[in-house]
Amino acid sequence: MYPKIVVFSCNWDGWSCLDAAAHSGLHYPSSVRVIRVSCLSRIHAGLILKAFEFRADGVMLVGCEPGSCHYGSDGECISREYEKTRHILEILGIRKERLALVQLPAFDGQQFVAQVNKFLAEVAQIPSAKRARTVSSRVG
Repeated sequence: MYPKIVVFSCNWDGWSCLDAAAHSGLHYPSSVRVIRVSCLSRIHAGLILKAFEFRADGVMLVGCEPGSCHYGSDGECISREYEKTRHILEILGIRKERLALVQLPAFDGQQFVAQVNKFLAEVAQIPSAKRARTVSSRVG
């Protein structure tokens, strides 16, 4: 069984890669769920952490190549949020390798599928985090 992966994809270059992959007949496992967003700059740590709260094994951010954002967003903004979230994951005891940032040229479906499959393999190799035990409040 494949790990559950949530992919946040920008509406432009990221989504064009998914579209190109589909038109080329390329496939990736159904355990990968893609969420389309206008731009990766709209993604924040809370949203990424929410994906982990809903039991995602990994989260991948797929966006435009640096310097080619359709909104002119600062790539540094995306990188800062990515690094901040990786730091928070470590504090929470979640391996930071469960979060990936991939910036691809438009319509590169093959590279998108290759990156997804690589990430799936990497996440599958990470030991599962132990879940906190629930302690009963009943006495006696």
